[in-house]
Order: sequence, then C-alpha cells, then structure tokens
Amino acid sequence: MENLVYLVAVPKGSLLYCSQKIQQFLWDKYDLHRGELPELHLTLEAISYKDQEELQSIRKVIRDLLANIAPFEMMASGFSYIPCPYNCITIHIVKTKELKEIYQQIHEGLEKKGFQVREFSSNEIVFHISLAGIHGRQWSEEESRRAWKDVKDFHIQNSSFVDEFQLWFPELTSDKKVIEKFWLKG
Repeated sequence: MENLVYLVAVPKGSLLYCSQKIQQFLWDKYDLHRGELPELHLTLEAISYKDQEELQSIRKVIRDLLANIAPFEMMASGFSYIPCPYNCITIHIVKTKELKEIYQQIHEGLEKKGFQVREFSSNEIVFHISLAGIHGRQWSEEESRRAWKDVKDFHIQNSSFVDEFQLWFPELTSDKKVIEKFWLKG
C-alpha cells in the first residue's frame, strides 16, 4: 500500500462557518456519523512517499515552494455532485487565476524534485471542499442524489482568507493528522 500525504488549505471565516452548517445538516439528516466530522479543507495536492526520509524531503520542498506565496482569497460558488463510486456532495471553489497559479507552482515544483503527485494539470483540476460522501457511513447513490437536491439551489458565495497550508496524513482525528503547518508570507 502506498503512503500518501495531502497538502491542504483549511477555510476560515464565513466560508468555514457556512460550510460547517451545511455539512452538519447533511450528516445529521442522512445519519452519516461514524465518529467526528471530517475537517473541511481544500486539497491542493496528494503526494506519495516511500519512507520517513522521503517524507522529510517533501516537507522541506513544500517549505521552499511556499516561501514566496502570499496569502490569498479562496471563493466558493455553489455546489457540485461527484457521482458513483464517490457519491460526494462538494462546495465548488472558483478556479481563480491566482489559485490556478499556486496549484501549478506547487504541483510542478514537487514533480521537478521527483515526487509522485496526482496527474491533474492546473487546467484539469476541479477545486472543491467535500461535505459528505468520502467519510462516515457509506450512503447509497439514492441518498446522495437526495442530498444533492437538498443543497444544489442554495446560493453559497462565501470566501475565505487563506494564510496557511497544512500537510496531513490521511487520518480523521486531528491529533494524528497534521504533520506540519506552513504560514504564507509572500
């Protein structure tokens, strides 16, 4: 089994507050609870590593890549539905020129250093925050489609100031998840 870590941006402010309320509504209505709710986040990259030495190298490269990235605004615009096999309800994050360039800088920087990352180019990636469908009780396609109908017409146009990225293990519990926090200074 391959080892993966995730570079994420955690929303703040009105986007986080609104997203949490919608996530809570979906998890309660469809009884998805299996432990704590997953922390809401925008995944920027998934990176494979072989061992602890390579993980330490990834951390250093990410620090270097983020050194010149300034804090930025992340904007939400509506919802998306990812069908089977994921059955996932997400908040669509606008692919601004700035977010696209940040993703490209991180993605290509990690690739150039020889790390295995996802195969999405900056033109292909669809930025989103998952609300329901990835974690918790596995729900049916019918349930996820009903949930999609519950939220699809709700107008979410919130934004979040992003001044921090985090490198995560694929764990749900906070005490085991965060490997390192990276503050954006630009």
